[in-house]
Amino acid sequence: MVKNIIALATLTLAISGCATYQKVQNQVTKSVQETEAVDSGESLPSTCQEAIELIASTLDEESLKTLKETKKEDLAMFHFSWGMGIRNGYGLWSKKSPIRLSCAKRIGKKDIHPDNASGIIMEEVWRIVNGI
Repeated sequence: MVKNIIALATLTLAISGCATYQKVQNQVTKSVQETEAVDSGESLPSTCQEAIELIASTLDEESLKTLKETKKEDLAMFHFSWGMGIRNGYGLWSKKSPIRLSCAKRIGKKDIHPDNASGIIMEEVWRIVNGI
Protein backbone atom coordinates (compact mmCIF):
# COMPACT_ATOMS: atom_id res chain seq x y z
CA MET A 1 0.00 0.00 0.00
CA VAL A 2 2.77 2.45 0.88
CA LYS A 3 4.56 1.74 -2.42
CA ASN A 4 1.29 2.32 -4.28
CA ILE A 5 0.87 5.63 -2.49
CA ILE A 6 4.28 6.66 -3.84
CA ALA A 7 3.23 5.89 -7.40
CA LEU A 8 -0.12 7.66 -6.89
CA ALA A 9 1.47 10.70 -5.25
CA THR A 10 3.96 10.93 -8.08
CA LEU A 11 1.19 10.76 -10.69
CA THR A 12 -0.81 13.39 -8.83
CA LEU A 13 2.20 15.71 -8.74
CA ALA A 14 2.87 15.17 -12.43
CA ILE A 15 -0.74 15.71 -13.34
CA SER A 16 -1.21 18.84 -11.30
CA GLY A 17 1.06 20.80 -13.62
CA CYS A 18 2.15 22.94 -10.70
CA ALA A 19 5.25 20.88 -9.97
CA THR A 20 8.40 21.17 -11.99
CA TYR A 21 10.41 18.10 -12.92
CA GLN A 22 12.86 18.77 -10.08
CA LYS A 23 10.08 19.10 -7.52
CA VAL A 24 8.54 15.84 -8.69
CA GLN A 25 11.91 14.10 -8.59
CA ASN A 26 12.60 15.39 -5.08
CA GLN A 27 9.16 14.29 -3.86
CA VAL A 28 9.61 10.80 -5.30
CA THR A 29 13.07 10.48 -3.76
CA LYS A 30 11.77 11.65 -0.39
CA SER A 31 8.78 9.29 -0.56
CA VAL A 32 10.96 6.32 -1.44
CA GLN A 33 13.36 7.11 1.41
CA GLU A 34 10.49 7.46 3.86
CA THR A 35 8.95 4.23 2.64
CA GLU A 36 12.21 2.34 3.00
CA ALA A 37 12.40 3.55 6.60
CA VAL A 38 8.92 2.27 7.42
CA ASP A 39 8.22 -1.43 7.73
CA SER A 40 4.59 -1.55 6.81
CA GLY A 41 4.47 -5.32 6.79
CA GLU A 42 2.77 -5.20 3.39
CA SER A 43 4.32 -6.94 0.43
CA LEU A 44 4.62 -5.74 -3.12
CA PRO A 45 2.50 -7.21 -5.86
CA SER A 46 4.22 -10.25 -7.34
CA THR A 47 3.21 -9.83 -10.98
CA CYS A 48 2.88 -7.10 -13.55
CA GLN A 49 -0.88 -7.66 -13.64
CA GLU A 50 -1.18 -7.33 -9.86
CA ALA A 51 0.75 -4.04 -9.96
CA ILE A 52 -1.48 -2.76 -12.77
CA GLU A 53 -4.66 -3.69 -10.93
CA LEU A 54 -3.46 -2.23 -7.64
CA ILE A 55 -2.50 1.09 -9.18
CA ALA A 56 -5.68 1.31 -11.26
CA SER A 57 -7.85 0.57 -8.25
CA THR A 58 -6.33 3.31 -6.09
CA LEU A 59 -6.21 6.28 -8.47
CA ASP A 60 -7.86 9.42 -7.16
CA GLU A 61 -10.47 11.37 -9.18
CA GLU A 62 -7.95 13.92 -10.48
CA SER A 63 -5.62 11.19 -11.73
CA LEU A 64 -8.50 9.32 -13.37
CA LYS A 65 -9.62 12.50 -15.12
CA THR A 66 -6.12 13.26 -16.35
CA LEU A 67 -5.56 9.74 -17.67
CA LYS A 68 -8.90 9.91 -19.48
CA GLU A 69 -7.80 13.17 -21.09
CA THR A 70 -4.31 11.88 -21.99
CA LYS A 71 -3.66 10.26 -25.35
CA LYS A 72 -1.83 6.93 -25.23
CA GLU A 73 1.09 8.35 -27.19
CA ASP A 74 1.43 11.13 -24.58
CA LEU A 75 1.97 8.78 -21.61
CA ALA A 76 5.72 9.29 -22.04
CA MET A 77 5.34 12.69 -20.38
CA PHE A 78 4.91 10.79 -17.10
CA HIS A 79 8.21 8.88 -17.50
CA PHE A 80 10.18 10.96 -14.98
CA SER A 81 7.32 11.33 -12.52
CA TRP A 82 4.71 8.58 -12.35
CA GLY A 83 7.00 6.13 -14.14
CA MET A 84 9.83 6.87 -11.74
CA GLY A 85 7.51 6.30 -8.79
CA ILE A 86 6.54 2.92 -10.22
CA ARG A 87 10.16 1.91 -10.95
CA ASN A 88 11.39 2.91 -7.52
CA GLY A 89 8.31 2.01 -5.47
CA TYR A 90 7.84 -1.43 -6.97
CA GLY A 91 11.50 -2.44 -7.03
CA LEU A 92 11.80 -2.64 -10.81
CA TRP A 93 15.53 -1.83 -10.64
CA SER A 94 16.23 -5.26 -9.17
CA LYS A 95 17.19 -7.76 -11.86
CA LYS A 96 15.19 -10.36 -9.92
CA SER A 97 12.07 -8.22 -9.59
CA PRO A 98 9.10 -10.54 -10.16
CA ILE A 99 7.05 -7.60 -11.43
CA ARG A 100 9.72 -6.63 -13.97
CA LEU A 101 10.16 -10.24 -15.13
CA SER A 102 6.39 -10.65 -15.36
CA CYS A 103 6.13 -7.50 -17.49
CA ALA A 104 8.87 -8.89 -19.75
CA LYS A 105 6.98 -12.15 -20.11
CA ARG A 106 3.87 -10.22 -21.23
CA ILE A 107 5.79 -9.12 -24.33
CA GLY A 108 7.59 -12.40 -24.93
CA LYS A 109 10.95 -11.48 -23.41
CA LYS A 110 13.00 -12.92 -20.55
CA ASP A 111 13.86 -9.51 -19.11
CA ILE A 112 13.38 -5.84 -19.94
CA HIS A 113 14.70 -2.51 -18.70
CA PRO A 114 12.84 -1.01 -15.72
CA ASP A 115 11.82 1.92 -17.94
CA ASN A 116 10.05 -0.48 -20.27
CA ALA A 117 8.40 -2.34 -17.40
CA SER A 118 7.01 0.88 -15.92
CA GLY A 119 5.85 1.88 -19.41
CA ILE A 120 3.89 -1.37 -19.72
CA ILE A 121 2.31 -0.78 -16.33
CA MET A 122 1.39 2.83 -17.11
CA GLU A 123 -0.08 1.90 -20.49
CA GLU A 124 -2.15 -0.93 -19.03
CA VAL A 125 -3.44 1.31 -16.23
CA TRP A 126 -4.31 3.86 -18.92
CA ARG A 127 -6.21 1.14 -20.85
CA ILE A 128 -8.21 0.17 -17.74
CA VAL A 129 -9.07 3.78 -16.95
CA ASN A 130 -10.16 4.36 -20.56
CA GLY A 131 -12.08 1.10 -20.86
CA ILE A 132 -9.88 -0.24 -23.65
